[in-house]
Amino acid sequence: MVEVDVDYSADVLVGATPAEAFALLSDVHASGSHFPGLASLTAVDSHGRWRWTMKEKGFGPVKIAATYEALYDCDADAMRVDWKPAPGRNDMESFGSWEIIDGDAGTMLRFHARTIAHIPAPRLMNKMVDAFVKEELSGLKRDYVQAIKATLDAAVA
Repeated sequence: MVEVDVDYSADVLVGATPAEAFALLSDVHASGSHFPGLASLTAVDSHGRWRWTMKEKGFGPVKIAATYEALYDCDADAMRVDWKPAPGRNDMESFGSWEIIDGDAGTMLRFHARTIAHIPAPRLMNKMVDAFVKEELSGLKRDYVQAIKATLDAAVA
């Protein structure tokens, strides 16, 4: 098993109001549907627990086919959405947040996510797996943030 730790942050300015941005980001299903490679996103309970299942990606013996659960906390007063891994066995552990900041130039979204992926691959392939998974997960997160931005910019167009 190879463990890969990926940290990603991005700030984007959107045309939507902070309330519009929070409405999208606090709706885990709507926000999550912007994530590329998503196979399914299911509410596990009514307490903010969600199960993510990602489409398989990879090459040869190195594949990312993750199913994991995360607990979400949406705080309208703080204009934040936070998540952390749910207890139990997961292919990945996901920690992160969206912070919504009302500024003079528009609404700033501050995204941060840390993912720890558990990849079933021989340790001999550690460097190759590490590089592939970091590039893949960083790209997916970058595309996710840009898809959220595009939706929130279109809301005011």
